[in-house]
Amino acid sequence: MSGGLITSLLLDEAYVVGVLGFDQKTLNEGRYNVRLQQAILEEHLLAENWFKKSIDFLKDKGTEGLEALKDKALEVPNAIKQYGDDLKGVVAAIAAMVRDPEELSAYANGIYGNIRLWPRGIIRSLAKIKKWMEEHSMPTFAKGVQKIIDAIKSLFEAATSAKGWKAAVSMLSFGLAVKYIEEEFGVLEKARKFRDVLDDPSELIPDLVDAIGESEEVDDIKDFFAGNITAVVEDSELFKKITKFLADKLGFLEEIKNKFIGFGKQIAGKALEQFAGPIAWIKQLAELFKSSEWVVSNLSGLLTSMKIGTSFKA
Repeated sequence: MSGGLITSLLLDEAYVVGVLGFDQKTLNEGRYNVRLQQAILEEHLLAENWFKKSIDFLKDKGTEGLEALKDKALEVPNAIKQYGDDLKGVVAAIAAMVRDPEELSAYANGIYGNIRLWPRGIIRSLAKIKKWMEEHSMPTFAKGVQKIIDAIKSLFEAATSAKGWKAAVSMLSFGLAVKYIEEEFGVLEKARKFRDVLDDPSELIPDLVDAIGESEEVDDIKDFFAGNITAVVEDSELFKKITKFLADKLGFLEEIKNKFIGFGKQIAGKALEQFAGPIAWIKQLAELFKSSEWVVSNLSGLLTSMKIGTSFKA
């Protein structure tokens, strides 16, 4: 697949490290380790088969210029330009991305750069909301928010902890989930607005009056949000009204849990299933997101290069 030299590691070391994702220090220390060589061969065969399906797919579509995919100098934008901006172009681009370890590293950096800000932003907002809940004796809400924070962290770490070509593909999947949740629900802006309003909870009063109407209870809830009442007896009528109001305002948490975390878990690992290949992966994504055009367009948009060293890890 790589066209590299045959070495005592069975394959070109730059390919083994940059594309297959093995640690260079481990390779040097385990040069004569048969188990390590077997692991490298297995990873090579998996990658070779995964991307061979790209070539087979393009051949079946009668696409010209297949020889270009064997050229390590073929860059992703040129692959998209040559093969078109539909499914063929994305398949060709992903195949071209792994021609050269340096090229793959640059695209892994670029994909990471495209996806890293959303989890940081949403977690920062949720952490502040959680702290406010804790300070106002609402541990159940706080625990629920923490679970969502942990789930987002877990998905992001899973997407970025892989190595080589697997990391690039996993991060593309994560990026699609982010694109979907933001286009459909705009949860980051909702989380930021609610976080900011906690600095001046009086801004919630108009919504509170609309939801409950003017009454003595509204005055008590106003005092609660103003900080004049710092604790409310759990299961009291006042507590129930406050939690119901907050649950309505925090509806975006359910959107994150069901639509982002739920989708994230469904697509996690799908790209790397044994022998699935890029076509099966993209078809799975198209079924999940209900639009192959949307999937292809956003995959293409996420494929950007950022040559800042040899590793995408920040």
